[in-house]
Amino acid sequence: MSFETKRIKDTLERHYGGETWHGPSLKEVLEGVTAQQATKRIVPASKNIAEYVQHLTNWRVFALEKLTGSENYDIILNSEADWITINSLEDAQWQEMLDALEDSQNELLDIFDTYTDRKLENIVPGRRYSVYKLMHGIIQHDIYHSAQMMMLKKLA
Repeated sequence: MSFETKRIKDTLERHYGGETWHGPSLKEVLEGVTAQQATKRIVPASKNIAEYVQHLTNWRVFALEKLTGSENYDIILNSEADWITINSLEDAQWQEMLDALEDSQNELLDIFDTYTDRKLENIVPGRRYSVYKLMHGIIQHDIYHSAQMMMLKKLA
């Protein structure tokens, strides 16, 4: 692993479950959230925490597919594959969603162990941007939605 890939991996690890400069990690934001809180809609037309978690997982799966060379896998913005409506969950279903998010995190970290700085320059299959941009996008996307979920958690 090269210098920049180590830095990206470190950022992925810290944002997900470590110490961050911007506030609580994604794992800390989700800590203690119940299935009922996760599906509570604070504003009728807004997303809920469960929908954000599924959305983050969907885009991590997208990144995993692209990092393993899939040209055909895609998510169309604002489609059902991007945003799934979740109105209720049992506790076990909520835990499965959290586990899927964690699994996608671990898979990203595992795949990234095989990367070098040179591979960061590769163009993502089926896209016009680099792996470097994809990975920073995943990190920024997580941070953006973490803040939204933190606000929802406080309001719930």
